[in-house]
Parts: sequence; structure tokens; C-alpha cells
Amino acid sequence: MFSYKKYFLHLIYFATFLFFITVIFLPAVYVLSFAFGGKLTVSSELFGVLKISFLVAFIVTSVNLFFGIAFAWVFVNTKSKYKAWMDNLIDLPLIVPTAALGLSVFLFWGEFWHIGRGLVLIILLHIIFTIPYMVRSVVASIEQINKTYNEAGTTLGASSFSLFRTIDLPLFKDGVVVGAVLTFTRSLSETGATMMVASAATMTAPVFIVNLKHSGDIPEAAIASIILILSALFVLVFAKFLTRKKHFNFEVAYPKLERSLSDLHKIRNLILGSFLAIIIIIPTFYIIFYNFLNFNPVFNAQILESFVISFGIAFSVTLIGLIFAIPMAYFIARSKNIKLANLFESMHDIVLLVPTSALGFSLAMFWGRLHFNELLILIFAHLSFTFPLLVKPVVAAIKNVDFKIEESALCLGANSSKVLTSILFPLILPAIIAGSIMAFMRSLSETGATLAVSNDVKTISVLIVDLVEKEQIAEAGFICFVLFMIAFVFLIMLKKTKRC
Repeated sequence: MFSYKKYFLHLIYFATFLFFITVIFLPAVYVLSFAFGGKLTVSSELFGVLKISFLVAFIVTSVNLFFGIAFAWVFVNTKSKYKAWMDNLIDLPLIVPTAALGLSVFLFWGEFWHIGRGLVLIILLHIIFTIPYMVRSVVASIEQINKTYNEAGTTLGASSFSLFRTIDLPLFKDGVVVGAVLTFTRSLSETGATMMVASAATMTAPVFIVNLKHSGDIPEAAIASIILILSALFVLVFAKFLTRKKHFNFEVAYPKLERSLSDLHKIRNLILGSFLAIIIIIPTFYIIFYNFLNFNPVFNAQILESFVISFGIAFSVTLIGLIFAIPMAYFIARSKNIKLANLFESMHDIVLLVPTSALGFSLAMFWGRLHFNELLILIFAHLSFTFPLLVKPVVAAIKNVDFKIEESALCLGANSSKVLTSILFPLILPAIIAGSIMAFMRSLSETGATLAVSNDVKTISVLIVDLVEKEQIAEAGFICFVLFMIAFVFLIMLKKTKRC
């Protein structure tokens, strides 16, 4: 018997897959086609900027591994009354537009402490906006650990450090791997904030790609983009391998040494608190202090136009993305075709990890051939890097809903539409809202892909970069202050959805 509902469901899936492949995935990796039929030669200048980019990403990931794991473990196990504040503060760099964060870091370390533009400032900046990825990934994994394991270890006389090393660490290693991958690729990707603090001698690969694109050197920009994309793919494959390796040998114990290390918890907390305050919080919030001293409210036509463009693009890509993200997430989470669902999930991971300047260049090459309107191409570009942010949390939320709940409702006479709208949708609504906020703010803050795609249309992040290059710091600082306040409001909204 012909089923219109089944036909309609298949039609929705077909439209979703077509949208993802043609609008999200293929344009994102289109630049890889430049590798076929031609020789890839790396110039000495490109080799130099790649070396700087990978060095920065490696150092930042190493620092975040040490401090991020320690902070996450202490955060989960502490009962401090300031825990909620710490929870909000550690997430703020994740929400603040990177151009605003870059200017704040430059004003604090570069101007106030006279470090100047260069490698040290790039590393400090990248630590700030990547550490939330590490902390959040590890915290989520630690919270899944059965507390009875630690209770049993404590009963047998194990110290807190021994419990951490031999019980907790092997169990939350997947969170560490995910955090390290996100940290490394996000550092390798950042463009707009890096432009604020980099010097001519310490240019990173994403900034180099944008400069090559604007100077018309398409072949070299393509080579740089291909290398960054292949690097992200390698990191993803390596991470998959590590997460599948279930056993790590931590059986050897050092009771006396580990007990003495456990007794140093006050020093540990002092170091972590100092790191959080001096390296993360103060540089992030310095833009507020700067505006109190150099208050220069400016709302000219160009700034208003950039705000309208930025918010218009962010709202459009979030709305369009949601239309296709929800059915895509449901298919990945509930499909009986496990291999196809895993394939689509991996494709989303690839798009999510592709450095945004390389992504922007690939999109510019793909959509530029069709001679579309620049604003439309910009919307397509922002759809590419925001769509996975909409899909991933919804997939996780649907997987956490016991399928027996849906089966029970169907057995009691509810049709499939009723189950989706009245049972499943309310349960996953917080994840949909959280993904929408992340996608909206990601679009609002993106600079690298925007610069790679756009020549004439200026979003607010691009305008901040232009003002800093023209040394109009006070005007740029005020815009950053406004964006900072907007980000803070969105952060509060995000936290409320997580509590729902």
C-alpha cells in the first residue's frame, strides 16, 4: 500500500541530503580539485607561514592540554560557591566575536604591557579563544564517569592524584582527544583576531591565504588552502584512531609520590586561578576597561550598515540552517543505515574542522564561477561553517532520548507527526536553541572566510579589522564593546537553555 507519509519523509531526506552535499560539503572541499592535474609546489614564503601556524597550534594545544585538563578536573570536583561564575567566564571567549577578542588582547598585552605584535602575542591570543573547547570537552567526559569507581579507590586508600591518573584519565581520554583536535584546528584556522596581533614577520597561513586571494595569486592561495584542509583531515583521522583505542596502560602506581602531589592542591589551585585570571579573563575583559578610559561612541552610516549586514546574514543562515539541520540530525541519530549515518556525521566533522580561510577561499572559487551576487555568496559561505554547529548538538540530544519513549507513544495510538512535535521536539528544543545561538554568534564573529569571499560587502568583524589597520583604535574599541555586550547576553541565554 502506497504511504504518502513515508513518501513525504523520503522527500524531506532527499532535499536535506541534496542541500548538504551541494551547498555545504562540496563547496567546502572544492579547492582540493586544484590538486588534480597540476604540480603542488610550496614556496619558501608559504613554507615559512605554515611553519609558524603549525608551531603556534602545537604550542597552544600543549598548553591547553596541561591547564585545560587540570582546570576541568578541579571544576567538576569542586563545590565552590563561585563555580557558576567560573562556568560562565570560561565560556565567554567562545561567544565573543574573535575580532573583538583580538583587539582586547592586543590592547592589554600589546599596548598596556608593551609586548608588541608577534609570535608571543599570537600564542596568548590563541590560548584564550581555544581553551573553552578543551575544558568543555573534558568536563563533559568527566561528568559521565561513574562516581563509584572513585569511591572504591578512595576506600582502598588511593590519593586524589592516583585516582585522577589511574581511574579518571583513562575514562575521559575521548574528551581530551576531542578537545585537543578542536584546539589544534581552531588555532590553525583563526584569521581575524590573528590579524590584530600578527606582525609582517609572524604571519600565519590563514592570514597569508587572505592576502594571496586579494592580491590575485590564486594558485598559491589554493596550495595553502589544500595543505590546511588535508592537515585538518589528518588530525580528524588520527583522532578517530585514538578514540577507538580503548585501553591505555596506567597500572603502575607511585603511592608516595602521588600522595605528596595530592597534598599540593592549594598550590595547584593558586596556579590554575592565576592562569585563568591573568591569561584568560583579564585580557578578554580589558576592552571594557579600555572603553571606560577612551569612550568614543560612534554610529555612522558605515557602522550601522555593517551591523545590519552582519545581523541579517547571521539570522538568515541560522534560519535556513535549522530547516535542514533538524531532519539531518534526526537521520544521523535514528537511521537504521548506520554506515550512511556515520558517513554524514564524518562529513559534518570535516566541514567543522576545515580552517575558515581555506574554507572561504574554496567557497569563493566554487560560487565565484556561477557569478552570484556577493552577498548571496557570503550567505552560502556562512552556511557552510555554521551548519555543523546546528546539527551536532541536535544529534547528541536525539541520541540521548530513549527511543522506547517514541515507540510507547506509537503503541498508544499517536501518529509519527504527533510523536515528533509533542514528544521528541520539546525534549530536544534546548539543543536546538543552543545550536542556534552558537551558529548565530559564529556567523556574527567570522572574519577569515568573510575576507576570503567578500571584496565589497563589509561585515562588522571585517570593519573592525579595517579600523585597526587605519589605527582608529577608539572607534574599533567601541564597536568591540557593543559586540562584547551582545555576546554576554547570548551567553546568558545559552546557559539558560542548558539548564532546561
